[in-house]
Amino acid sequence: MPAGIAHPTVQLVSGGQLEAIAEFDLDVSHIKDDDQQLINAVLTHDRVLGQMFTQTVLLPLRFGTQFTSRDALRTYLQTHQASYLQRLEVLGDKAEYLVKLAPNPLKLPPLDETLKGRDYFLAKKKRLQLQAQAQAQQDEELQRFLAHLQTTGVAFVQSTPQEGEERFHILSMRDIAIAEAQLTAWQQLVPSWQLYCSEPLPPYHFAM
Repeated sequence: MPAGIAHPTVQLVSGGQLEAIAEFDLDVSHIKDDDQQLINAVLTHDRVLGQMFTQTVLLPLRFGTQFTSRDALRTYLQTHQASYLQRLEVLGDKAEYLVKLAPNPLKLPPLDETLKGRDYFLAKKKRLQLQAQAQAQQDEELQRFLAHLQTTGVAFVQSTPQEGEERFHILSMRDIAIAEAQLTAWQQLVPSWQLYCSEPLPPYHFAM
């Protein structure tokens, strides 16, 4: 078992056919009052989930989920057993992948600074038109990619873009070879973007 936030190992708590990974005797209020401790706790939560995901199928609960006692956790597992087992069956051979689309840099011809007057204006106008066309192509390819995900029934969650990159959390096969083949096919849909894919992750966005 991996190390927890404040203890050498986390613990398993059984409830019917389910088991939960938990850490007890943890002063959550103290962690919330210290930004650095809070960051470390979030990173530890992700590390534990990632490590356990390499060993078994799991449903990651949100960071900060709390239960008043072991008995309360057991009762929770038993109460939600049917729905959770059904969800585990769906996710058993799948993983979440963070797929990022970064637009390729626009390759525009340099503006000839020796041009004067009307010639300079026309050259600048043409350059702006090429830039607009390239951006329109990227937008069209992005919409094509979205339509492909929707029509092929791929489960995904689109996140807010960061630093110009489009971000998608995609549920796919846990077999990395299958996921890479799928990524290669997607790249052909968006030639003016560069696709990047994470390692297989616990299904954070698809657990419930």
